[in-house]
Amino acid sequence: MSVEYDHYLTEHFRRIAAPATLRWNAIAAIAHHGKDFPADKDAAILEIGPGFGNLIEHLHSQCGYRNVSAVDVSPEVVAACNHVLPGSTALAEDTTAFLRERPNEFDLVLMFHVLEHVPRDSVMPLLEALRGALKTNGKLIVEVPNIAHPVMGAYNRYHDFTHTAGFTDQSLGFVLRNAGFREVTVYGCRTPPKTPLRLVQRTAQDIVELLAALRLRLFLPRQSVNLAMALGACATKK
Repeated sequence: MSVEYDHYLTEHFRRIAAPATLRWNAIAAIAHHGKDFPADKDAAILEIGPGFGNLIEHLHSQCGYRNVSAVDVSPEVVAACNHVLPGSTALAEDTTAFLRERPNEFDLVLMFHVLEHVPRDSVMPLLEALRGALKTNGKLIVEVPNIAHPVMGAYNRYHDFTHTAGFTDQSLGFVLRNAGFREVTVYGCRTPPKTPLRLVQRTAQDIVELLAALRLRLFLPRQSVNLAMALGACATKK
């Protein structure tokens, strides 16, 4: 495990994510990706890189999933997650090796804002191991910052020293398909307008992205480019 993650929560993540933000992130994750979650509440769900554990706790206590677990390379993360959901999270110095030891075990794997931290040469082995750890018809759901975003792209690529790769809609779909996944769908993750303030925020973001898309048409008139601030992808093992 890299020492960069020994104190990642306290030295970086806590500085940019207040408790209210973490709770909102869990709600937003369900809004963005919940349509692809299994209907079976006993489905085996694994989150890779669970942060403070807000999503796994939300899935367990609010969504009713009874078989939720997580894995991380940081002892600090593991301790934080096991505090909010005891016994949920395992420490693994090598996530790819962890997955290879669990063939056909999971119905759903979640990996939100993790893939951009993975060294470039390790991305494909990790995704291939993820595919092997899924049951047939199991799904992988990924979320990453979109470096094509007209305002936040460069910031989201470089504000975190541990980011090693950047993704657009095309490159995210490329790595998933080349890892052997089928039915790969890449989509934008935009602010859910669930409160009046979030509605105002979303409206302003939509206007900026629309203007940027019109400008981009001058350079790429025949190519569609997703300009959402974050990208989601759902990929199925067949």
